[in-house]
Amino acid sequence: MRQALIDSMIDAGLSGEGISREQALELGTLDSEELDALFEGTNQVRDRHLGQTVKICSIVNAKSGKCPEDCGFCAQSSQFETDSPEYPLLKPEEILAAAKEAEAFGSNEFSIVTSGTAITDRKELDTLIEAIKLIKAETKIEVCCSLGLMSTEHLKELKAAGLDRFHHNVETAASHFKNIVTTHSYQDEVQAIRNAKEAGLHVCVGGIFGMGETYEQRVEMVFDIKDLETDSYPINFLKPLEGTATENMEYIELYEALRTIALHRLVMPRIDLFVCGGREEVFADQQEKLFAAGANGILGGNYLTTKGRDPKQDIEMIESLGLVPVLESV
Repeated sequence: MRQALIDSMIDAGLSGEGISREQALELGTLDSEELDALFEGTNQVRDRHLGQTVKICSIVNAKSGKCPEDCGFCAQSSQFETDSPEYPLLKPEEILAAAKEAEAFGSNEFSIVTSGTAITDRKELDTLIEAIKLIKAETKIEVCCSLGLMSTEHLKELKAAGLDRFHHNVETAASHFKNIVTTHSYQDEVQAIRNAKEAGLHVCVGGIFGMGETYEQRVEMVFDIKDLETDSYPINFLKPLEGTATENMEYIELYEALRTIALHRLVMPRIDLFVCGGREEVFADQQEKLFAAGANGILGGNYLTTKGRDPKQDIEMIESLGLVPVLESV
């Protein structure tokens, strides 16, 4: 047991400074027994900086399918033959109804997600503006959007309507990106994030793990995102979907998933860290472990093209751990 190494990592997390790149790489060498000891500390790091509350985010798949991009994990890409639904942008009232449903089961944040490279059509932008205004007027929930490679100008319009946060994943490490996406670049992803920050929005940036990247590339990615100085981080674990380029990949192993959560908590001790896609499959009946590893948020309800857990189960699980689900907008 390398207790001194573990203690040095926890001390760095508790201080708020976070572990170094060298320590992050050493974290990748810890065995399961050492990781269990580490999780006792990451639980303390989460508690010190973020308390015992658990944030719950929900999404609506507001525009689905027919995306021209070739992201290898995505069932909505037109490059793949999948059973993913296809439909145009929902009406403002339909998006509002989804937001109210999310608020009713305890979500404090609601994200409007659309397929495609970006929302540039004037009619679609106006629909989103109206939807955001309705949500802000009729709920207390925080409003987020995930709309692709958006321009600063259009993001400023959405912010003026009441948008609080913009979500945009970089998907994977820069050095692995070309193996997952070829229709746009990693720098295009980074520019979209910079555009959102320039527009004055809070920014949520993360990625997907278990897509054939090495542990070293996970470290590369987390430090790159740390340098972008974003506000929250959604961790997704690949759910291999039939028809996509990643359909034959295996789910990430439980302890590797927990190691990945701990890595993020210790590199970025103060950030809101959500566990989203793949949560049910990877953690199964051991959902509680993701909080000990350092997460302080989850995606509740359904995903873009797949079903999630019953939100009541998540609330009960959180409360059974002595943690407090956040029921009001932040």
